[in-house]
Formats: sequence, structure tokens, C-alpha cells
Amino acid sequence: MNCGAIPDKVFYNPKKLSFCVFWRLTSVAIAIVSLSSCGSSLGIVKKDSSNPSSISNAISRVFDFGSKKSFFGSNKPGSYPPIPLETNEPRVRKFLREYAYERRDSTRNYLSQATRYLPMVKEQTQKHHLPEELAYLFLLESGANPEARSPANALGMWQFMPATARSYGLRVDSYVDERLDPAKSTTAALTYLKDLYGMFGCWRLALSAYNSGENKLNKVLCKEDANEYEDICSSRMLKRETKEFLPRFQALAIIAKNPERYGFQRIALKERDEKTELAPINGSYSLAKLAGILGVSSTSMTELNPALVRGVTPSEGSPYSIRVPQGKKDAIIAGVRHLPEESPNNGQVVHLVKKGDSVPGLTKRYGISKEMLAQINPDVNLSRRLKRGQKLMVPRVPAKNKLALKENKNGHKTKPKPPATAKRS
Repeated sequence: MNCGAIPDKVFYNPKKLSFCVFWRLTSVAIAIVSLSSCGSSLGIVKKDSSNPSSISNAISRVFDFGSKKSFFGSNKPGSYPPIPLETNEPRVRKFLREYAYERRDSTRNYLSQATRYLPMVKEQTQKHHLPEELAYLFLLESGANPEARSPANALGMWQFMPATARSYGLRVDSYVDERLDPAKSTTAALTYLKDLYGMFGCWRLALSAYNSGENKLNKVLCKEDANEYEDICSSRMLKRETKEFLPRFQALAIIAKNPERYGFQRIALKERDEKTELAPINGSYSLAKLAGILGVSSTSMTELNPALVRGVTPSEGSPYSIRVPQGKKDAIIAGVRHLPEESPNNGQVVHLVKKGDSVPGLTKRYGISKEMLAQINPDVNLSRRLKRGQKLMVPRVPAKNKLALKENKNGHKTKPKPPATAKRS
């Protein structure tokens, strides 16, 4: 559970309030202890000896209940120190060799994929007054793939779990999954990183916590009686993935900042996409029909609104703002008045899990892929066994598209086409 930016309703839940108070008080203690050192002589800790900013950040976590305003908003430019890229550190050199030689093709793909998103990420990093090195973190998290999904159900460019995503303002449900929105998820990720720095006072620990979760890292620090990054690196309580996270990030950032030195092409940053604006839509309408109003392709509308996993605006809640080409806001608001709304469950059925049901069985039965099933069930980890009584939304697929992953004559698997209202992950 993250108590740094949880919606108001959680803070005022009596059953959880005492835990939040305890957690925030613990954050103060950890922040003060961790300020003394992070096991680095390279200035990763804030330079001032008293570190009032980090202490005040931690203390504000105790008292700022229900506030939607980030307490980092007052940070002045330069208040966050840079993250030194330790080229000669043995562990960093190890991963430099791995990414530059052993996994060269993967690294080339990461850098190529980053050309589209790096300008936006850099812009937001500067806006948040964060170290420029953090702009390369999404290369490690997802390979710069905004649709990347982990076996643990983390999704998107920044690999958010559903609960953490919601606590940082992202909408995640069966209609909308804003982890798939590069801009919105980047804002959430940078706010989370600022939160972690405020908690731990050290980029080494903050980045490790981004991978493991702050709860896990706090437990390790307490049980190991540690306050330095180097101390926890030898802990058996910490997963290998977390121990390697910082040096892997440093290695990728070093390559991304100077790819030509390692034999890669310089990242050719693409110009920002066409200017857009937000248009509030009240009711459920398919992106294909909305595209028709504007005279643009449905593909273009889907690319502008990747978070709409069903390909329709949500029927419940307040009006949902979609991205449209600049100057088209009034046209689409006027146009939807003449469109019939989609049925709330148009294109989907509800499946009640019974004894013996499995993910492979359901995908075969309904002629869909696991990715399609995961998209509209964001809170269900399909890598785990299904529980009897569990409800799953299942997309309807036209009979002509029900290929059900059959083997073709060449021995290759053919995946079914997604329905018109779904987007492949």
C-alpha cells in the first residue's frame, strides 16, 4: 500500500487511517536516517547538511491527509541532485558489456523505440526539476514500449501495477487504462519518483524502491538495520532484480546519452506529434464513429487515445476527455449529439469462473488471445490460477475471426484479430 498519494477516500477510511499514520511516521524516521548516507561519495545525497527539504517532505506525509496537491510542488529548480553515471563501477561495466554486446539487438530496439517518446519524457523531467538521467529510466522499465506487460501484471512504459497507478491519479478499469497513455503515465511515474526521493532522501534507494516497492525496501532496511544502498545489495531479502536495477539503469543511461561511443546510431528524436486538445465526451461512443465525425481514420483516433482499451468512451462516471486534433473540439462535441450511444456491454460478455476453468481454456473457448483478455481485466493477474466465482469480462469476437490460435501449415501460430472495440496490447 502506498500512502504517499492515495485518494481521499482511503485516508478517511477508519480501518486504514491508523496504518496510514503509522506508515507516514515511519517515513519520517526513514527519511531522517537515510539522509546521513547513501553509501556514495559522488554526491547522490542532497548537498546541504541539514537537508530540511527532505525532512519537510517526509513530515508532510504525516499531516497532509487527503491532499491532492503534491507536496513537491514547491521544490525549486536544482533542488534534486543529478544521478552520477558511474562508468567505472564494476557492476555498471558488467551491464554496459551486456547491453552493448550480448543484448545488442535488444538495445538497438530500445533506442529506436525511444525516438518517439524521449522528447516528451525529457520535457516532463525538466518541468518537474528532476535529474535529466531519469528521462532514460523507461528504457529499462519497458524497452520504451508503451504497451509492455509484465508477468506480474505491471503495464505500460513505466510498468505500473494497477493499485499504484490509481494512487497516482491514473484511471484503471475495464474501460480505461491510463497506464497505456505515455504522457499521463510519465507524469505519474515522475511524481512517484519524487515521492520516493522524499521518503528515502537518496536516488540509489529511491530507484531501488521504484523496482521493489517502498514497503519491501523499508522492510529490508529495518531488518538489515541498514541505511546505505551498499548494505542492502548484499541482503538475501532483496530480489536479484532489485539489486541489479540501479547498475542496469546507469548502464542503459550511459549508452543512451552517447550511443555512438558504443556503436549505435544517435537517437534521432522525432518531432512532437500534431497538436491536440481535450474534448469531454459524456456517454459511450466508439472511437471509429467519433473518427467519422472528424473525418480522420479510426487508427488515428486510437493512437491519440491508447488508454481506451475497449475502443469506446466509458459509459459510467463523469464525462471522459479524449484527445482530438487541435481545433476539432467543438466539432466532436456537437457531432456526438446526433450519435446513438453504445450498449454498456457492447462487444463483451461476463464470464463467471467455474471449477476447472483456466486462461488457456477460456481463450480457446472464446477465440481470443490472452492479451485481449488482460486488457479489459486490468486487476486480474492472468499468470495466476483463476479463482472460482471470479468475474471476467470477455470480448466478443466475430465467428469469422475465431482462429483460436490454430497452427497453420507452416507450424506458426495465428492469433485472432481483436474486435473493433479492443486494442491489442
